[in-house]
Amino acid sequence: MEHYSSQALILRIKDLGESDLLVLFFAPEKGLCKGIAKAARKSRRRFVNCLDHFSLSQLDYHRKKENQLFLLDSCKLIQAYEALRTDYRLLTLSSYLAELAETLFPLHVKADEMFELLVRSFELLCQGEAPEKVRIAFEGRAMAMGGYAINLECCCGCGRAYKGEGRAVFVTEKGGISCLACRKESKRYPGMGPKSVRALKEIQGPGYDNFPSGLSNKEVLEELKMIFRQHILYRLGKRLKTLKYLE
Repeated sequence: MEHYSSQALILRIKDLGESDLLVLFFAPEKGLCKGIAKAARKSRRRFVNCLDHFSLSQLDYHRKKENQLFLLDSCKLIQAYEALRTDYRLLTLSSYLAELAETLFPLHVKADEMFELLVRSFELLCQGEAPEKVRIAFEGRAMAMGGYAINLECCCGCGRAYKGEGRAVFVTEKGGISCLACRKESKRYPGMGPKSVRALKEIQGPGYDNFPSGLSNKEVLEELKMIFRQHILYRLGKRLKTLKYLE
């Protein structure tokens, strides 16, 4: 029998039978997991106020065999992130961030960096940071963590190095940028200026915590939003369900 104790973000809960709860949670060492909280709806003593959506908790859990659902033993609330459940705009954005993380990192894949990114993003939203900035920064960092970083070093057509001057064109199927000599800007191939390229490079770089200064620029936000809309759809091969509530 395997026993674990770790911090965990509660992403979703669902009634199971008359008294149990099915809990989807994200933990640093175990990644995305499913567990059952036995009798959680009848007795709140072991799970008092700690199994709400998007709450951060200290979770004790175990399973008897590999590939079985975890059984939740007890839970202690660390941070409630109440604003994410009481503000509809923040609720829909948090749901979208969680779905993107779930899609990039399936069940039981270790993802400590993604766990920290989710926690940091939820904290910033609760502190009043602009939702659009949190969304763009999360999308760029999450896709890079999942192995889908956008190549910003050189033109995907002729191979010429991008030196941070002039506009570049995002080529969705290549996952990189092109110079204007090789590709023209269009709805299918959106362009971005040097400020957007620099902001994206910083987002995708190591040690990301706060926002690049470029995300304070409305034009940069709009350019990166357009690029990530195409990039995420193409790389994941599907439209995330929660996206419709953001648009």
